[in-house]
Amino acid sequence: MPLTKFNPYHGQNIRLSNDSMVAYRENSFAHAITFSEKPLNPGEIFLVEIEKNERGWSGHLRIGLTQFNPKDKFQLPQYALPDLVNMGKSWIFAVTKSHNRVYAEDLGLDENEPYQSILGETDLIQTPQGSFSRSLLGPVRGSGTRETTDISLSATSVRRTQGNILPTDIGSRIGILYLVVNGKAEMHFLINGEDQGPCARNIPYKDGPLFAVVDVYGTTKQVRVIQLYGVTSLQNACRELVLRLVKKESVSNLPLPKKLKEYLCWEA
Repeated sequence: MPLTKFNPYHGQNIRLSNDSMVAYRENSFAHAITFSEKPLNPGEIFLVEIEKNERGWSGHLRIGLTQFNPKDKFQLPQYALPDLVNMGKSWIFAVTKSHNRVYAEDLGLDENEPYQSILGETDLIQTPQGSFSRSLLGPVRGSGTRETTDISLSATSVRRTQGNILPTDIGSRIGILYLVVNGKAEMHFLINGEDQGPCARNIPYKDGPLFAVVDVYGTTKQVRVIQLYGVTSLQNACRELVLRLVKKESVSNLPLPKKLKEYLCWEA
């Protein structure tokens, strides 16, 4: 399966690197809209990790879906929210330090009715595009992230305690997907492995393909697409494993070449 990437059409302040899997905002805090290279299929998760933040701005990452096709190279607005939303055919959600979850009253449900996550409870997440480990949805490093490891004869499993990491922190992983419900689509958004609930409903998905849209806005400076599907490279697999077992601040103490240490910290 091909790698998931950003589309070559993007805001004027965005620079893509690492085979279009990293989006960096060079200037200001605006004109930083990016898209998935291809439209999403129902149930397909588009996941990014916040790699760099920049102080001095307000607001954070925005993420969602749009039926505007970047192949058409339409005139991009400054911001995904509210500008792109006001143009229509777009459903965007602002990530905040807190208050991201959609609550029962927002869904028209009894407030005592427990919400059933679309991710289920198993360690293996199954989607129409393939299966992957639940651990890929959560942060592998960052402030407040603590990890312990269980080693058995058959496998190495990593249990994560997320501590105080915030959705807007470096290392946080934010995802978007949509499901078809009663002939319409509903958009779910994920933060560090937790389903936040359907933040948009009744999306007319039959009217056109739905692309993921990410606005590298405000304090968010750089994001990377996380590969969930297909066979990852040995290099990426080793990087993921090391970063689950070793805190980022401890990488410099490892007996490794400088370039490899930089690569492990996503600074290569």
